[in-house]
Amino acid sequence: MYRKRVSGRRNRTGHTRMGRRRQRRRLAVICCLMAFMLGFLSGKTVTLAIMDHEGRNAGVRAAAGTDSGNMDPAGDNRIWEIDENGNGWNLVLVNRDHPLPSDFTTSLASLGEGHQVDRRIASDLRKMLEDGKRAGCDILIVSSFRTMEQQTRLYERKVEQMRSQGYSQERAVEEAGKIVAPPGTSEHQLGLAVDLADAGYTTLDERQEQTAGYQWLVRHCAEYGFILRYPGDKTEITGIIYEPWHFRYVGKEAAAEIMEREICLEEYLSQ
Repeated sequence: MYRKRVSGRRNRTGHTRMGRRRQRRRLAVICCLMAFMLGFLSGKTVTLAIMDHEGRNAGVRAAAGTDSGNMDPAGDNRIWEIDENGNGWNLVLVNRDHPLPSDFTTSLASLGEGHQVDRRIASDLRKMLEDGKRAGCDILIVSSFRTMEQQTRLYERKVEQMRSQGYSQERAVEEAGKIVAPPGTSEHQLGLAVDLADAGYTTLDERQEQTAGYQWLVRHCAEYGFILRYPGDKTEITGIIYEPWHFRYVGKEAAAEIMEREICLEEYLSQ
């Protein structure tokens, strides 16, 4: 492509303004490369632009020389670590203490009926639901990926419901957050979580655990990389009520350990 030549006024040293800009850009690139190499040698995290499969900024951190399977959820600089091979995205921790970056994006796949998830988990999710159906369990997707606007509407609606029950504004916000994650802190915004219900009982409450669909899922979900994200005995750790309908993708290896040991994602990441 033809590029129009741009001339610049020369300064006393004979360099054009355009030339100085090019030099600054080269220097910035060299500094970034040096920072990355220092991070690689020291095992420290450096902030880089990680692109998703469509070349968009995924808004995460790249960790040089680190093990993505041993992330510390208490350290803000480690929850978004992705190693040099792009591994670690499946273990990203999102909760009230670790919100999504403001520039987070992900590449989505459609599942039909208006549902979408991160495209990297779509095939495993489809297979899980198909195998469940072959086993006699008709399991439906009730909720999947949510935009910031959708999460905001759900959260504000729940706060208003709490207010209508007589709670103060402060208490309503606190209680609502245990049921519907505040905007920016929901796994649904990651595209890695789905709410699933037995076709015979689609209400998302604790009775869901009595359904054949749930019982099949809790026995087999790890085979497809999913975990029951909010167990009833982990509320103090997760900050979320017991949700026998909320399943989160973490990858098959992590899922097998989490489900076998009956721990939550926060505990797995802090070991």
